Amino acid sequence: MKKCLSLLLLLFVFGTSHQVSAETQPFELKSGDRVIFLGNTLIERAQKFGNWETVFLTSFPQVKLSFRNLGWSADTVWAESRGIFDPPAVGYQRMLTQVKDLKPNIILLGYGGNEAFAGKAGLPAFQKQLKKLIADLKPTGAKIVILSPHRSENAGHPLPDPKSHNQDLKLYSDLLQETAVLGNHYYVDLFTKLIPEPAGKPQLKWTTNGIHLTDAGYQKAAKIIATDLGLQPISLSPDTAQKVRELTFEKNRHYFYNWRPQNITYLLGFRKHEQGQNAKELPQFIPLIEEKEAKIHGLISSQ
Repeated sequence: MKKCLSLLLLLFVFGTSHQVSAETQPFELKSGDRVIFLGNTLIERAQKFGNWETVFLTSFPQVKLSFRNLGWSADTVWAESRGIFDPPAVGYQRMLTQVKDLKPNIILLGYGGNEAFAGKAGLPAFQKQLKKLIADLKPTGAKIVILSPHRSENAGHPLPDPKSHNQDLKLYSDLLQETAVLGNHYYVDLFTKLIPEPAGKPQLKWTTNGIHLTDAGYQKAAKIIATDLGLQPISLSPDTAQKVRELTFEKNRHYFYNWRPQNITYLLGFRKHEQGQNAKELPQFIPLIEEKEAKIHGLISSQ
């Protein structure tokens, strides 16, 4: 009861007009800041479209920013997808090292979508590990933006009705929001705002299969991020927007090759004794990444 009353009091004090309420200061970025996207498939696939990066860039058009996507498909707060040939605990520590080495100023954290398959019974374990993850990220000094999972779309027969799973997703989203408020973190509410309650004939509008967002889905999510963080992005001309999109895709592709090369086991893993000498090529992607970041900044700052 005391915990619930505390949460209600915090929500009342900080207001409910937008989700930035958990922070007493407006969301700000300055030149040199680095934003990291960390989480599951929702995070990993964001690098294909660039909408989320663009909303930050256009909200601070004169500010030089860098973005690094460390998303991993099907990942959880235990880093279960990151072990490769090691146990998840090893992948978890490797992930923490990667984040700390990048020296982030903002970490956008996207978890809960996969963990929700455990239902209500899985909430205590998720909450415990979420708190541990946030605590383990604290030494970076980065501000945390907690992103809720989004509701699943009803794709219709023969795929199952997502109604019951959406109820579980809500439980996890509520817990994430509570964690954000009590921990004084930013919160973005995709669950309530991205995909509306199913009505009428099932149809896919924002996802490809009920779960994975389309370009339109990521665009809508970007607008929600802007609203919930109190951002005011400028508009880009269609030509500039397309150039930024293409450069962002290429930049993210180079970074993916840098930190997750396809032959990672041979370059950095237990078979590096065979081809580990070629790992020296990985840092060669960094100048390519920085070159594209400079071009992106030039395009946006000139608008």
